Amino acid sequence: MTVPMTTGMSLALPRAGSLTDALMAPPSDTVSAEELRVLREQLAGDLAALVEELPPGEKLRLDEFRFGQAREHPDRLSAVEGPFVASPARCRRAVGLGAVARCLGRRSPSPGAAVAEVLAAGVEDAADGGDPGARPPWWAGWYGGLPAGGRAMVEAEAVTWATQLWTALEWERLVQPVVGGGDDWWDCPGTRALTLRGRADVRVRAVGRPVLLVVGSGVPPSDWRSALGFPALVPALGRGEKSVPARVVGLWPASGQVRILPVDNGALVDAAAAVIRAVSTWVDARLEMRVAGVA
Repeated sequence: MTVPMTTGMSLALPRAGSLTDALMAPPSDTVSAEELRVLREQLAGDLAALVEELPPGEKLRLDEFRFGQAREHPDRLSAVEGPFVASPARCRRAVGLGAVARCLGRRSPSPGAAVAEVLAAGVEDAADGGDPGARPPWWAGWYGGLPAGGRAMVEAEAVTWATQLWTALEWERLVQPVVGGGDDWWDCPGTRALTLRGRADVRVRAVGRPVLLVVGSGVPPSDWRSALGFPALVPALGRGEKSVPARVVGLWPASGQVRILPVDNGALVDAAAAVIRAVSTWVDARLEMRVAGVA
């Protein structure tokens, strides 16, 4: 099945060959250094003006989660954020990425075996029995303290996530695949109060251009273009035109849906506008909380 390179598409139960075709298709759009310079300067000015209204000393790190909250559930922004609490659902990606990386490196025969190995290594590192100087993963201490039933839930969630990603692609066809990899960051010039953080689950090269795959949960949001444009925008702002992805492919395994966003200047401009709206929503929520005496 041939995947048309349209600005968005839907596939039921995507086949590995079709999804791999989508990732490796030749780039069709480019973004010039001048276009990116204009966008960066305009966005930096607009965002710096917005975050000036934040209460003194407050900072906003706009990541995928907060970006989604501002777009989909702005009513929840007025609630006080509690401390981070680990859960099987929250650590499945971190464990799953490690497992898929092991499979890609031929260190494990299957996602199930790889997840077990990743979890065991994390517990060993947390107990200071791993490699000297190794930093245990953030979930390791929490996971190590769980009873057997809790550990089984964590493993099941991670195996499902890793299996869905591992079977979604024909990995041998990918050029320079990186599973997970470092997140992308952009500190907004002119203010210390705002940082953008983007991430991708798989990074490949297509005719020398980066291409991103991001894995979502549930079904694609109605504004999926903004959701996929954000991880393209952050590296473009932070590292320049050579880091602009040719496209971002979104995969929602639970619903068998795929969306494809070719990245051109228009897509980046739209993503920047969505970022401005999200930051404005967050700032308004923080000001409301301060007036109400909550913050």
